Amino acid sequence: VPEGMDIVAAIGKFHLSAHKLECYHRFSLNFMEGAGQMDWEILETLWAPLNKIPPSARAMSAAHRQELYDDHILHSNWKKMTAIG
Repeated sequence: VPEGMDIVAAIGKFHLSAHKLECYHRFSLNFMEGAGQMDWEILETLWAPLNKIPPSARAMSAAHRQELYDDHILHSNWKKMTAIG
């Protein structure tokens, strides 16, 4: 760690609700000076829809399975992009 740099422990917004209440004020990014408001845990919010894929993908080759997951992620991104405008 470079001299003059402090490392502060924090819990991501997605996981914070699963922690004890006393963790909230101590580790929430909402109360940390200079902390951004980005959602860096976006992949975890995709797990629920992706969990529906395995029954369909079981009989596929690895390449086809990868393509199926890619298509689902690209479709999710497309829905987000078109909703922005």
